[in-house]
Amino acid sequence: MFIKKTVLLFSAVWLAAGCAAGAQEESPAAGQMPGTYQTSVETVTQGDYISIQYPVLTGIDGYDPEIVDAINQTFYDAAVQTAKEQSEDMEWTVENYAATNPDMLNSLAYEGTCESLFIDGNTYSVSILYYSYMGGPHPNSFVTGQSFDLSTGEEMTMGELLGCDETTAQDAVVEAYRKDVIGQLIGYDGEVVTENTIRDSFDMMEYWMEEDGMHVVIGAYGIAPYVAGPQSALVTPEIFAAVLEGTQSGTADTGLDSILGADTVSTAGDNETIPIINGILADASDFIFPYSSTQMLTDADLTKLEGASVEEEHYNSQLAINEILVRYGYAFDPEQGGSAKEAYDRFEGLAWYEAAKPYCPSASASEMLYTYINSTELANIDIICEWQKAHDCYY
Repeated sequence: MFIKKTVLLFSAVWLAAGCAAGAQEESPAAGQMPGTYQTSVETVTQGDYISIQYPVLTGIDGYDPEIVDAINQTFYDAAVQTAKEQSEDMEWTVENYAATNPDMLNSLAYEGTCESLFIDGNTYSVSILYYSYMGGPHPNSFVTGQSFDLSTGEEMTMGELLGCDETTAQDAVVEAYRKDVIGQLIGYDGEVVTENTIRDSFDMMEYWMEEDGMHVVIGAYGIAPYVAGPQSALVTPEIFAAVLEGTQSGTADTGLDSILGADTVSTAGDNETIPIINGILADASDFIFPYSSTQMLTDADLTKLEGASVEEEHYNSQLAINEILVRYGYAFDPEQGGSAKEAYDRFEGLAWYEAAKPYCPSASASEMLYTYINSTELANIDIICEWQKAHDCYY
């Protein structure tokens, strides 16, 4: 195991005073620079495929060096432990591909990268992005967050980061998730994610502080299928202030919709969005069947495929099939003609589709259909094909 060191210099950053409401006035106080300090990002490596970064904080004024050293040791120990835990699986994977598909060896990796480091008063907050590919249909990634009180060395809760009680902090997180998740994301049961879904998920949330607020993430597979990606939210100073105001005025129990305004709550309609690969949000109006990834098609749904001619019904039904692949960022080749060109003409250039393309796991339509799409999507394709046969447009 080796350690590589990269030295970076950081200046202190801080949140608006409203986001730190209730924080104790310790030295340095929230919103004040803790003095000159240096942060180095070091790397633990295990073999050729595993590398885990961790932060080291030194030279910070006004704090007990033993506490700072203990925090540094925590990050180091976690990096070493992660590298050791992954080394056995990676060793087996390398041996397997060396014997069966040596070209895949260059793709294997397990990496941890320090994404953000935030210092404000007593708060020291770090996020680390993990990426792994050990074979299989697609790579995986997830983010972890950890925050410490520099005056005590204790890990900080959401409430301590925001300077409030835990109930208020959780209310703020729920409000942050209303923007793109609550009432919009389709969960495992085929129903939209509700406030209760989020409240039941606090144990699986990662959180950390940055200059723009407290970041929260529920990893892929947490509350929705893989295609939805991780579910992220940002508790901004404005959201926190509104929640805090509602708590102090005694209106929090009536629901924060009235505090933040009805226009902040997602509703179905022309502006409805659906999650596609990597959590990207697509306009529901761009799809014939917006929920064919999570809900079985009904006879009533299939009436949308009807047209004035066999050719029109073939066009509609093929587009309904191809829009399933579009959710994964699959790129259609217009040179192939037929339904491939029709799908290209329909979706090419749409912002959400262009954003999804880099995450497509395969350039093969057959591999997409029989390896990557989920069972509901595959069953819906079969339903559409049967509809085509019944309407003489299966060709």
